Amino acid sequence: MRRSRKLPTNDELAALLDRIADLLEVQHASVHRVRAYHAAADMLRRQAEPLAARVDARGDEALEHLPAIGKSIAALIREFVHSGRIALLERLEGQTSPRDLFTTVPGIGEALAALIVSRTDVSVW
Repeated sequence: MRRSRKLPTNDELAALLDRIADLLEVQHASVHRVRAYHAAADMLRRQAEPLAARVDARGDEALEHLPAIGKSIAALIREFVHSGRIALLERLEGQTSPRDLFTTVPGIGEALAALIVSRTDVSVW
């Protein structure tokens, strides 16, 4: 059965992994975990072959042999390829406040982030 939705590009998948890494960093996750997601994103961007097609045809094992892709990240990529969503990303987005996200922008500290949020109707998601 053919899917009606187009498969994501390597760049689109990499952007999702970078987004997860950024949200994990805001939430003070392990630096090693954050690096793992960024490394996987970088590796995806360097691949010439569209990896979503490979995942669609062969599942997780199509990715796990690649550098920087372990079972967990392969499962997230498969989840997105098949469903168009990543539950982990949705959960992280729901747990991260706009104020915390503003503090990740260079030049915006705690006080300015709080001011921006208090004076605007910020809807991050």
